[in-house]
Amino acid sequence: MQNPIRVGDKLENGGHVTSGSPDMEFGDRRVARKGDSAICDLHGETIIAEGHPFFLDKGVPVALNFHRCVCGCRLISSLSNACIA
Repeated sequence: MQNPIRVGDKLENGGHVTSGSPDMEFGDRRVARKGDSAICDLHGETIIAEGHPFFLDKGVPVALNFHRCVCGCRLISSLSNACIA
């Protein structure tokens, strides 16, 4: 069980998610998906590389806690009690 990633959530080495779904929100923040952008403090601009294969937003996999960006850094969810199975 993992928590969804949303715009503004952090990367493990600093930085944050900068784009997300135009349609899906969770807790009043847009949900981040595979292919959405982030800024990494170590590597600069990056893209979310992973998403849940069955939790989709219009066919695009939604990123979850500890999924990675193309730079290799993990995403850290700011949610503590909203899990996706």
